[in-house]
Amino acid sequence: AEPTASATPPPPSAPSLYERLGKKDALAGVVEELMGNVLADNRISKLFDKPRKDKARSKQLTARLVAELCVVAGGADCGYDGKSMKDAHAGMNVTAAQWDAFIEDLSIAMKTRGVDDAATKELVDKLEQQVKGDVVSGGKGK
Repeated sequence: AEPTASATPPPPSAPSLYERLGKKDALAGVVEELMGNVLADNRISKLFDKPRKDKARSKQLTARLVAELCVVAGGADCGYDGKSMKDAHAGMNVTAAQWDAFIEDLSIAMKTRGVDDAATKELVDKLEQQVKGDVVSGGKGK
């Protein structure tokens, strides 16, 4: 009898981006680093004035950022319960330049936390494709 195709084990699936990033614990470390970066970044720190002044808001923002990155990276256990990205950023007039600054701060945070460049680039690409359009509403200017 001919051997059936099912006799060969399927090739192991490559680890997901979420797994390569180190899952939720690693993302929490990245976001902690990221918050420090954005608050120190004159280009965008004013966008984070409210959470900077309010510990509860800061904690909530941190948790939501972790969950959002988790979702974008393809994690299954993310539990994002915040507003949509569009609603969360409505009225903030985030510019493309501010988005780029945020992405730069995120990339630095990921490097600081030992995430490899390929995984960082993949996450950034996904954020650009899936999230940027909902966050940036302030045109190209400063």
